[in-house]
Amino acid sequence: MGIGLLVGGAVVAIVGLFLWMAKNKREGKSAVLSVTETSKVSEINENFESMRSSMGNGNFTHFCEVKGIAHSDTPLTSELAKQKCVYYSAKVVHESEKLEERRDSNGKLTRNWTKKSDVVSDNTNWANGFGIKDDTGFIAIDPAKAELHAVQIHSNFEKGDLNKNNAANIIASAISIGLGNHMNHRTIGYRYTETAILLNANLYVIGDANDREGRLQIAKPADKSQPFIVSTKSETELAGDLGSSIKGLKIGAYVCWVVGVGLAVYGLIKIVMP
Repeated sequence: MGIGLLVGGAVVAIVGLFLWMAKNKREGKSAVLSVTETSKVSEINENFESMRSSMGNGNFTHFCEVKGIAHSDTPLTSELAKQKCVYYSAKVVHESEKLEERRDSNGKLTRNWTKKSDVVSDNTNWANGFGIKDDTGFIAIDPAKAELHAVQIHSNFEKGDLNKNNAANIIASAISIGLGNHMNHRTIGYRYTETAILLNANLYVIGDANDREGRLQIAKPADKSQPFIVSTKSETELAGDLGSSIKGLKIGAYVCWVVGVGLAVYGLIKIVMP
């Protein structure tokens, strides 16, 4: 038992170490957000043109923060809420119950309904030419691998079978029929959710303005230590979220270390005084 307590204490202490490392990473991101000054799109364009005229294409890189509104000349219409947007992610989840049978050591058979969820439709789309516009101009964004913060624009649960009039469900109908018509399966309903970045929504972006792909755009920095965030949250909101996360991770690490030391001490006592 003493050895087990020592091992358990070491494992809990290691968990605390990982929590502390996660805290340090978030502190680094928070520091970058606080020291990076907001750039105007016109300033980025001027720096880009100056660099291109002296060194040619493909050499410009500038880590920057831009605040403005989400824009595209060809916006999308979201799948479920039918709102104009530059990005949406629509998901349909089939919630059902399955009858499971279990036989115990005495041969007694029990039957229980177990809930399960299956994603039957998950569509994500970005508008062509998506970017951010401020009062001085527009700059494109390549959102690949960005830390994305969108807003929920639709959430609904419908009991029973699919509503065949909903275009989002047509894709899923064949799958759902197979799940719902057997005697050991029964449909509870379908949950519809959708998040989006609406057209002209306030947008906060921090990342690397560069022309590596042949045009000026904000994209993921080559330096992995630098963040790339595309968010409908303000800088103040993001900083607040990071602060809360840092505090929680710090407390969690301390708790793990206290518990780990306690287990280790108790394990040593058990070994010395069995």
